[in-house]
Amino acid sequence: MDDSILVVYESVTGFTRQYALWIGEELDCPVAALDEISAEDMSGRHTVIFGGRFHAGKVDGLKKAKRLFGKSGCKRLILFACGATPDSQGDMIAEAWKQNLTEEELKRIPHFYLQGGLKYETMPFGDRLMMKFFAAAVRRKKDKSPYEAAMAAAVGSSFDISSKEKIKPLVVYARETE
Repeated sequence: MDDSILVVYESVTGFTRQYALWIGEELDCPVAALDEISAEDMSGRHTVIFGGRFHAGKVDGLKKAKRLFGKSGCKRLILFACGATPDSQGDMIAEAWKQNLTEEELKRIPHFYLQGGLKYETMPFGDRLMMKFFAAAVRRKKDKSPYEAAMAAAVGSSFDISSKEKIKPLVVYARETE
């Protein structure tokens, strides 16, 4: 087991947790939920990989993860975020990263987007209600953009397009820059 790397995640519906487990398996390193670790758990490690879901433009748990990382003395932070936004929407994903990282952090901290899906069954009630409202509003819209049409179709029901293949760029990066 490679204890120089730690994968940490914040997961609500399970997609981020699944990606974190796949990353930990590929890198043969420990994996832990954000609420189970401290800065001390991160200290002495070379790399912390943190993942959370994009939710309302923010990455869940990112502020806490960055705070713990800053206190830990760990050398390198790598980020990933999961969501339902199609991989093809690069501009939208880049904008979401800009809402979560400063200009300097965008340059310094490697960050990856891993499309997962939606699980209405495990989603908190408020989120479920918001998504259903959004889906209905977009479906009723007359002149939909291609993105809106795709999102209206996608968010109407649960779906899972997560794939272990999607972690490859992150894993390659983590291995190449150890």
